[in-house]
Amino acid sequence: MIPSRTRTPLRALGAAGALLLSASLLSACGDSSDGGDRVAGKAPDAVVMDLRNDVDTFDPFLTAADQGAVQMYEALYDTPVRRDMKTGEYVAAMATDWEVTTTKIDMTFREGLTCSDGTDLTATDIANSMKRLADPKTGSVYTGRLFGAGGVKQIVADDEANTVSIEVKDPHSDLLDSMSTAFVICPKGLKDLEALATTPQGSGPYKVTSLKRGDTYELEAWDSPALEDADSVPAKLTFRVITADATRANLFETGETDIAGILGRDSKRLEGSHEFIQGKAFEADSLTFNQRPEAPMSDEKLRRVVAQAIDAAAYTKAASFGVGEAVNTVVTPNMDCYTEANGKVGLKFDEDQAKADLEAAGYGPGGKKLTLRLLGYDVQNSGPDYVADALRKIGIEVKVTNGTQAQAAGIVYGDEGEWDIIVFPYISAAPHPYPLVTKMSSNLGEGGSYNFGRTRNDDFDKYAALATSKLGDERCENWAKAEAALLEQTNLVPLLWPIANYFSDGLTFEATYRTVDLRTIRAVE
Repeated sequence: MIPSRTRTPLRALGAAGALLLSASLLSACGDSSDGGDRVAGKAPDAVVMDLRNDVDTFDPFLTAADQGAVQMYEALYDTPVRRDMKTGEYVAAMATDWEVTTTKIDMTFREGLTCSDGTDLTATDIANSMKRLADPKTGSVYTGRLFGAGGVKQIVADDEANTVSIEVKDPHSDLLDSMSTAFVICPKGLKDLEALATTPQGSGPYKVTSLKRGDTYELEAWDSPALEDADSVPAKLTFRVITADATRANLFETGETDIAGILGRDSKRLEGSHEFIQGKAFEADSLTFNQRPEAPMSDEKLRRVVAQAIDAAAYTKAASFGVGEAVNTVVTPNMDCYTEANGKVGLKFDEDQAKADLEAAGYGPGGKKLTLRLLGYDVQNSGPDYVADALRKIGIEVKVTNGTQAQAAGIVYGDEGEWDIIVFPYISAAPHPYPLVTKMSSNLGEGGSYNFGRTRNDDFDKYAALATSKLGDERCENWAKAEAALLEQTNLVPLLWPIANYFSDGLTFEATYRTVDLRTIRAVE
């Protein structure tokens, strides 16, 4: 067991009345940027961090994976291995050693693991959590991504040796990475799944001491045996749900927030006077089509029309106010198997050609009327308006439905197909292209959570399957061909590389688009 932490008393967070924020009465947490007992190079005693949205469920297998939920899981649930955000290497977490092939991973776990409520956590318990994640009946959209198209053949635990072995039916070259996002749910949570939705049963370094859904969560570190160093994380976290960029920026400026992730125009006004850390997404937000046989976007000619009508740079400005970057590949430069040459494969913005091609297909002025249903969601700012206006300019009628990201996901993942186009957030915790398979391939079936646009691309399916059965250069060569196949048939159109700017005075850390690595938060001079 790791020795209990010895710390100076927690820095007090003053309760200074109440602020009316985003239609919710939030308790003020005092001036969080005064430094307190911070020591350069050490984890601070307390951190206040604002979440961009609330936690939808404490069941990490059934979440829509918005930023608030993913950040919370990083605190409450641990994983067998972790990916070092700085180096890209996989490092020990709950497991200390592993051997991996394309079809099997054998892991040895630390001695003395416990849940945050103090109960023992055995290899069998960990295996049971993995079995639920692997079971298609669970209905998790992560089952296919973590265990591949064929699913799990067997999961075997040995409590005496403290090992768990996972064998999959078909080759899946990203099994090790899968273990970096396979959150371990403790036995109490597996016994009562209904309660798990609202009450976490975690294996991670933190436990919840108080919560007010949609508002504020107080967490404390509990000296998890899975941590190499008990003092490597802040002793106390306060997560506040602040959905508006402007409000998060204001709270940061007034010193009431230690870490604020800002996406849009409010980032620009802070950049001139504050340092920031960029959290870049894996995979680009891409224009994606409903290709069901009865839908207009099943026609490649019309997909090509739409692709040429949309300017990635203009969309990026509208959707992110220039914080993100315009891209022409869905695999982003920070990912495994990024292929710059694929940027030349897809169609380029050409409004005149789009208009001519639409008329050639029999639509537009003097021809048939084409009406498309466009889905937009809250964090896209005026991006959906830009897309709608661009399509109207060439003669297409557009009906726009805006809502939250979760609402948009509910529509596209449903079986009704009541949409035609969406700029879909392909953002994933995985730094490799395999998550595209769970969205674009028939390898995983035609059901609602897989291949939601009903894409039919035999070349993509072929090369993706080859990529998952290979390691090294062959793996990336096949991923390059798989991505090119999607671009050639205009199954998607990459537009925006999402980037979040994290502002923090006096702290440094590693971050991705959706999460700050809590184990890397350190005070600076």
